[in-house]
Formats: sequence, structure tokens, C-alpha cells
Amino acid sequence: MWWTSQNLDLPREDAFGTKWHFRVWHATVDDIYTQRIFFWDDPKSATGFVEYVADQTMHISRLKQVMARLVKDTEFRSQHLWPLLFPIERHYANARPDDPKH
Repeated sequence: MWWTSQNLDLPREDAFGTKWHFRVWHATVDDIYTQRIFFWDDPKSATGFVEYVADQTMHISRLKQVMARLVKDTEFRSQHLWPLLFPIERHYANARPDDPKH
């Protein structure tokens, strides 16, 4: 299910003026709670996601901190780059924890 509240999907801008977009997905599949932060820049040339499974999952305030780090820290962001299919909502609505790169 897509997290559509608490400003998790607001674009954020880095120091160079690049806008970064986010969508947070969370669900329990086979009794495993999973959270994913999908991210991409405006031209969709840099895309990826961060995944937290089971005891790694976190509160919304921590999710926002991870988003801020994705915007500011290019090294951290590069660790989570992965080509994404768009629209995100259609391709990753049923993503499973055991298939992290869908």
C-alpha cells in the first residue's frame, strides 16, 4: 500500500537545485512487514529505492531522515540506485519482500 499522508511524497531539492521525488510503499506480505522508499530525480535519470524489512522498519520521522540523506548524500544514494519502471504505483504496488529488485 502506498503511504499518501504526512508529506512523504513531497519533492525535495538538493543543493544543486535538482528535485527529488519519493513514494513510500509498505505492506505485510507472508507475515513480514516491509517498507520501501522509491526515489527519482526530475528527468528520471537517477532512480532507486531503499528497503527495510521486519525489524529494520522505522517510524515516519526516520523515513523522512532517510529521504533527506538520499537528497544530500550522493554516496548513500548511489548505494541504492536501481532502474525503476514508471508509473511506480502500477509496477510496484504488489512488490514482495523476497523480490527486492522486483
